[in-house]
Amino acid sequence: MTLFRFRFTSTRRQIRAVSETLPVRTARLRMADWVREASLSVSRNAGRSTVTVLGTALGSAAFVATLGLGSTLQRQVSDSFDVRRATEVVVRPEDKSIDHQWQSDASLERVRRLNGVTSVGRRLSLPEQTVTRALAVEGSAMNVIGADPGALAVIQPRILQGRSYDAFHERTRSRVVLVPQALAQSLAVDRPGVAIFIHDRAYTVAGIFDEVQRRPESLLAILMPASAAQELENSRQPGERDVLVATAPGAAQLIGGQAALALRPEGPGVLRSIAPADPRTMRREIESSITTSSLLLSLISLVAGALSIANAAMASIAVRTPEIGLRRAIGARRIHIFAQLIGETTALGSLGGLVGVGAGVVAICVVSLINTWSPVLDLRATALAVALSAATGLLAGLWPAAKAMRIQPVAALQR
Repeated sequence: MTLFRFRFTSTRRQIRAVSETLPVRTARLRMADWVREASLSVSRNAGRSTVTVLGTALGSAAFVATLGLGSTLQRQVSDSFDVRRATEVVVRPEDKSIDHQWQSDASLERVRRLNGVTSVGRRLSLPEQTVTRALAVEGSAMNVIGADPGALAVIQPRILQGRSYDAFHERTRSRVVLVPQALAQSLAVDRPGVAIFIHDRAYTVAGIFDEVQRRPESLLAILMPASAAQELENSRQPGERDVLVATAPGAAQLIGGQAALALRPEGPGVLRSIAPADPRTMRREIESSITTSSLLLSLISLVAGALSIANAAMASIAVRTPEIGLRRAIGARRIHIFAQLIGETTALGSLGGLVGVGAGVVAICVVSLINTWSPVLDLRATALAVALSAATGLLAGLWPAAKAMRIQPVAALQR
C-alpha cells in the first residue's frame, strides 16, 4: 500500500507539473504557451544547449565574417589594385633572326610618345657568363642582363649601396654593373667601387640592389648598360632581345596593342606584345574564389550544427518520453507535441545564429582594427545568417518531432 501511494503521488506531481504549462483537454496551443515551453526547455539544460548550438554558431559566424571581410577587403583591395595594377608590357620578336633596327632609338621614341607610356627601354638577356672576383680564380656562371637607362627605369632596382648607371654610361659603353645583394655576397663584394671580372674583363660595381619593382628575374642577374652587354654577345650564343615598357595604371592593355606596331610599323606581326591580364578581372576571380570557399565552409558548419541539433533532439525525446506521454494523456494533441519540439530546435538554431552573428561582427571589427581598415558591415547578411540558422534548427527538428508525435500515451506512461 505504501509503495502504491508513493507511485500515485509521484505520478500526480508529474501531472500537476505538466498541467501548469499545458491547459487540460484543450484543442488549441496558444502561441504564448508554445514560446514559453520552447524557452523553458532550452534554458533548462544550458550546458547541453550551448554545446548543441556551437556548430550553428560557427556556421553563422563564418557566414557573416566572410561576407563582411569580403566587403571590407574589396574596398581596400580595389585601392591597392589601382595603385599596383600591372603596368608593364614586354615586346619580343617572333623570329630572333630579324635585324635589331626595331630596337633603335627612333623606334623607342615612337613608343615613348604613346599616351600612357611612362618609360621604355631595350634589354639584352645574355646566357650565363663566367664571373669572378679576381683574375686567375675559378668563377661562377651567372646571368647577365644588359638594360639601357629606359629599361632600368622599368625594372626599378632599389639601390642599397652606391648608385645606378645613367645615359652617359650607356652612350660611352662604360663597363659598370649593378649587382644583386645575394650575388654580391657570393662574390664577396661588400661595397661599390670594387671590380669583378666577366670573361677576364674588368667591370666596376656601381651599386648593390636588393629589390626590383618589375621583372623579378633581375634579382638573379648582373645588370649593366645594354651597349656594354653587346660586347659580351657572340654569334654562337646570341642573347635574347626585347623592349620593356612601363605604363600608367590601366594603360597596359592599350599599350600592349600598340607598342609592337610602333616599334616596327613596316612589319606588322613580326613583333609580339605581352601585356598582363586585366587586374580587375583577376581581382574579381580571386575574390570570388575566396568567397565561394568560405561560404562552403560556412555551409559545412551549418550542416554540422543541424546534425548536432537533431542528435540532441533525439536524445531529448528518449529522456522525455514519459513527459510526452503525460501531455498526451491530459489532452495534448500530436500537433502540439510536434510544434513544441520544432519550437525547441528552432530556438536552438536561432540562438546559435545570434551568437554567431555577434562573433562574426566582432571578428570583422578586430581584423579591421588590426589592419587599420574601415569595417564594412552588411545588415542584410546578419539577418540572413540568423534566418539560415533558424531554418537549420527547424529542418533538424522535423524528424525527431515526427518521431515524438507518434509516441502512444499508454506506452510512454509504462516506462
